[in-house]
Amino acid sequence: MPAARFIIIAALLTIPLAVATVVPWLGWAAITADGLLVFAFMFDLRQAIHVPLTATRKWPPLLIQGAPATVEVVLATSSSQALHIVMREALHPAIATAPLRQVADLSGGGTSIWSYALVPRRRGQHMIGPLTVRLLGPWRLAWAQRDAITAEPHRIYPQVRWEGQVGRLLTLAHRREMGAVPMRHHGVGFEPYALREYRSGDSPNKIHWRASARHGKLVAREDTWERGVRLVILLDAARAMASMDGSRSKLDHALAATLALTRVAASRGDRVTIIAFTDKIERLIRVRSGINGAALAYRALFDIEARLTEPAYDAATEAVSQIESRRATVILLTSVVDLAAAELLQESVMRLKRHHRAVLVNLEDPDLTTLALGPATTAQQGFAKVSSLEILLNNRRLAGRLRHTGIQVLNTASDRLAWDTLQAYLTMSRGRAATSMVPGTTSSGKAR
Repeated sequence: MPAARFIIIAALLTIPLAVATVVPWLGWAAITADGLLVFAFMFDLRQAIHVPLTATRKWPPLLIQGAPATVEVVLATSSSQALHIVMREALHPAIATAPLRQVADLSGGGTSIWSYALVPRRRGQHMIGPLTVRLLGPWRLAWAQRDAITAEPHRIYPQVRWEGQVGRLLTLAHRREMGAVPMRHHGVGFEPYALREYRSGDSPNKIHWRASARHGKLVAREDTWERGVRLVILLDAARAMASMDGSRSKLDHALAATLALTRVAASRGDRVTIIAFTDKIERLIRVRSGINGAALAYRALFDIEARLTEPAYDAATEAVSQIESRRATVILLTSVVDLAAAELLQESVMRLKRHHRAVLVNLEDPDLTTLALGPATTAQQGFAKVSSLEILLNNRRLAGRLRHTGIQVLNTASDRLAWDTLQAYLTMSRGRAATSMVPGTTSSGKAR
């Protein structure tokens, strides 16, 4: 590629050609000079092409959606001559809004470090474009372009770090995973542990009648604290979850809350199953308790995207029935913005209630709230306001009907979603020891 010096010299050599009709020998001189210039350009280009240059990227350990990160590009050369380089990072739109450019000068045998900050925008695995460099030849007549780093895939994970109450709770959960925090229990346990002979003073409720009939004497049941509570998280990834709430989609917020809940539940030794669904079951992940359980959930769900389909609540509840024969806590994270979907949702949650403890977490749509509560200055805005108010009213009625049947319903905004979901789960966990993990709460789960 011609450099600025080559273009300027070539432009100057056109002047003798313009007066060659008057002074013929100037034309031959200009042609000879042009030939020498082309020869010099090719020589300079060849020198630039063969300059030894290496480049490496240093990524942070994790790229997290919405979290600032710093990337370093290190250039090194063994050439004895000084180099003038222009770099271009062809980053994926999920990572940066536009390509990045930088100019660097390398001394002979030296290195140059280009450090730039970025904020990943979308989750998933994305192909990072090549690092393209242009080297200026030693005579500054030609640019040689090459890809110093080839394209490579890179993962962007959902939110990992939390602040405030959620952050403190996750810190406590991590300590418990590592065994640094002992499990404290208060009150009476409910999990059967062993059988023994009935003794005077034992509660009649502890009598195991089948064993007593089999042995011909009273046999009591030993109970301990329930470990390995069954938790099923239903994550809606259908049309309503694709809308944006701030800089992230509603699915991004719901997924972050799901993973935070998984980390807490896994630290308690609970058995967690995550079902992500649209008009079908998209992902089904069984999470092991312990340190590695939450990491499995992150790897399995980091790239899930919302699909523009209607949510199949009935298929999700059917999946729960197939994988959990025993009573479990089922938390459904969704966003109700459609009246027809609300009817199917009610039927599905009522079906869940027959065999499980159900919690419905409805992520409020900020656009609906704005339309419903904002002023309407035009007829079009008036129709939008009425429709939004109807949807919000229907959500309130749905919540009232479900609460009347004993189903817990949370209508919450994105900034409170994770904390409200964690509180609901810990409050519903069997045994008051579950709520001892909540900073600043009593055994009933209410804030002090």
